[in-house]
Amino acid sequence: MRAAHHVAICCALLAALAGCTKAPSPRNGPTTATGSSGPSVSDTSTAPTTSTTGGSSTPTATPTKTPKPPVSNGCATGQLTITVERASGAAGHQFANILFKNTSSAKCSLTGFPGVVLLLGGVRLGQPATRSSKQVAPVQLVPGASAAATLTNDSTCNADNSESVQVIVPNRTEKVVLPLRMRGCPLTIDPVAAS
Repeated sequence: MRAAHHVAICCALLAALAGCTKAPSPRNGPTTATGSSGPSVSDTSTAPTTSTTGGSSTPTATPTKTPKPPVSNGCATGQLTITVERASGAAGHQFANILFKNTSSAKCSLTGFPGVVLLLGGVRLGQPATRSSKQVAPVQLVPGASAAATLTNDSTCNADNSESVQVIVPNRTEKVVLPLRMRGCPLTIDPVAAS
């Protein structure tokens, strides 16, 4: 009887031990924790990327603002009073000076060649002036200052005389018509220069 009693106690102890051995098997818990630590590592790596991007965009924005506030604009036609003056001629040539005066209250600049064509009865006479080979340079016009471009006419041809001249300010499109009597022969225009 006692032997059977001992066997029963041993079996009970073994069962208890077996239960204790199985209990610690939640090793799945640490795996979940490791898994959860995974996202936090990737979150950390994402954060620096965002802050780096933000940091690089801030310096880029600063240089972009710097180039914006330079340079004055070209003179608009409405800022200028345009006149034409005949100059003394030479053998086979006639000359006229086209003057551009800044009558506005703001500084502006002129660069390049005006467009010029002679008119007779409101119709073009001859061909538009061709550009000379003289060097182009910007001319800054403070209020009240003037620039001029010389118009040369090869007057050896047998053509009618104009009644007027159509002038276009350099780099503009508006047409200004002024009185000018000049033979409708080939024309050459110089770039604007300070006068």
